Amino acid sequence: MSVSATQSVEDRRRLLQDLPEGTRRVQVLRNGKQHYKKPEEIDVEIDEVVLSSDGSPVVMKGRPGRKPKSRLQPISPMAAEIDEARTSHIEDSTLRKEADKDSEGEELFNQIISSMAEEAAALEFEREEAARHGLDTSGLSVKRSRVLKAMADSMLKRKSLTGGVIDLDSPAFKALFTLLLESFKESMTGAGCRSEQIEAVFASLIRTLADDSWKQEAKSRMKEKLA
Repeated sequence: MSVSATQSVEDRRRLLQDLPEGTRRVQVLRNGKQHYKKPEEIDVEIDEVVLSSDGSPVVMKGRPGRKPKSRLQPISPMAAEIDEARTSHIEDSTLRKEADKDSEGEELFNQIISSMAEEAAALEFEREEAARHGLDTSGLSVKRSRVLKAMADSMLKRKSLTGGVIDLDSPAFKALFTLLLESFKESMTGAGCRSEQIEAVFASLIRTLADDSWKQEAKSRMKEKLA
């Protein structure tokens, strides 16, 4: 690979006009550094076109990055039907939808625990059926024990992370707290408080809640009750 010492602006224009069909990127030099650029993004005043040993531009015809995986077609109509059912099942999965929506949300954790419980129940059914038919159940028992242990570990880990207290930043708590504030405001209105009094009280309340010390105090009081 090289750059012609006498490469003029007109030379660069000519090289770009004669690019091979399907060219997506062209290698250029700018300030001594090599780059791959789309042909339409090359500045012939600044960018020098890098040439191969035969004098043609160094180009990239495929898409940059890894080649996409090729999807194998089902080998039979029955396999195609099963593949379609599998795809539909994955797309409709509540667990997957929750993971896409909020990977750290409360509902996702609940869905994970629910799915694990469903798996444990299915294994329990298979174990009972195997026992009813006089088959070995040890393998199914081990699998179910692993699922139950994973459930217990997940719940204990979650409790240790939260310290057993309510997550004040969780969407669930925010929704509950909003409801409490709305109820408080309606109660003040119902008690005959003037609108300017209500606004003054809520302005003061907002300032108090915005202070980080309020959250610390709230967590401290919850931990005292758990001790």
